Amino acid sequence: MTDPASFDPAVGLCSLCEHARQVRSGRGSRFWLCAQASEDPTLRKYPALPREACHAFATDVSQPPCDGPATG
Repeated sequence: MTDPASFDPAVGLCSLCEHARQVRSGRGSRFWLCAQASEDPTLRKYPALPREACHAFATDVSQPPCDGPATG
């Protein structure tokens, strides 16, 4: 995660989530990778954006993802 002031409405929660990182293709396309998807099969590796809700959203990876309905 970066500075909370870097919230990107086109990306949604992923722009603030500790589990997400931005990936650029060789052609310059930008994707957001969800690292939590490797442990949670209800999440997509590359989620549709903007992400408005996610049960795995975390601003501190030392804390486990919160429980809730699967919206990944």
